[in-house]
Amino acid sequence: MAQGKVLITGASGFIGFRTLVLALGAGYSVLAAVPSKEKADLIRSATSVKHMNPGSKLTFVTVPDVAADNALADVVKTDIEYIIHAASPNIDHITASNQFDAQIIHPVVKSTGNVLSAALKNPHVKRVIMTSSEGALIPYMELYQLASFNTFTDASPIPTPMTPYPTAMAALCAAQSQALMATNSFLAKNKPHFTVITLMPSITLGRNELATTSKDLLEGGNLQALRHLRGDKVSSNVPNTTVHIDDVAKVQVASLDAQKIEKTQNFILNSDSLWYEAKDVVKKYYMDDVKKGWLSLEGEQSVNAVHLDSTRTQKVFGIKFIGFEKQIKDLVGQYVELKAKEAKK
Repeated sequence: MAQGKVLITGASGFIGFRTLVLALGAGYSVLAAVPSKEKADLIRSATSVKHMNPGSKLTFVTVPDVAADNALADVVKTDIEYIIHAASPNIDHITASNQFDAQIIHPVVKSTGNVLSAALKNPHVKRVIMTSSEGALIPYMELYQLASFNTFTDASPIPTPMTPYPTAMAALCAAQSQALMATNSFLAKNKPHFTVITLMPSITLGRNELATTSKDLLEGGNLQALRHLRGDKVSSNVPNTTVHIDDVAKVQVASLDAQKIEKTQNFILNSDSLWYEAKDVVKKYYMDDVKKGWLSLEGEQSVNAVHLDSTRTQKVFGIKFIGFEKQIKDLVGQYVELKAKEAKK
């Protein structure tokens, strides 16, 4: 079952950790790049990891900042055959526009360059997986502000990033577009010995095993789903594009197989959602938790209509993406489980 060794950046993040678990389950050895020893300990203590008892198949390297100069130069050793770049800045608390370049644009673009440069120096690297998002291909205004009549696919042209960035999310979309352009330029210039798969998931929802409190779930895509289910009246739009965390991780790991997924290419990961159905899920499964005050049916969420076509991805990988009901059920289920634990303290 030996599959080779994969370096995963952002291994303690939402997508990175779930990918790590599935990579170990598929037989890969994993070198997990984490920002601190505490994050490594958190991964080791996770139930799914302890259950697999990976031993020497799971090792760690501390990389405080993947975007620092030469951050990965000494990490991509000769036994690394694959790299999954899942590290991404957490933008939830970045509000000052004068920090967007330093805290969002630079880390995304520079870390992408660091991964590619390190891989180029190691002749044993066969494939690099870049974890981007739908924001790399869909202009921010069409994704979050104005209903679009366009259908976006993995062949859609990369949009020119808008400046100045009105929000942190706009800056992140711009960063991902720039990183994708930088990847394409790198490939054209260097013609490397490895291939690159860029994955562009939509808003990613589901259980986060590393979350130990209900507050820990209020990040990223999960935050966008939970806000109105906790009673918030959210006037800012969210696109009607979501995908289950398990599907993202499955495609990440499946993309490592260059015999099945040939050549350099991009893939969109999306399962169209109807956000009003989130309350239906709460009514169906969690009314007791509404009565306890942990959830609410009084929240509101504005939605922007976007058509993001992942048909080719599902066909190539032989997968049918998990629907919106299970995405919400899994996320809300963990949220109320954590609330119950907190209530007992």
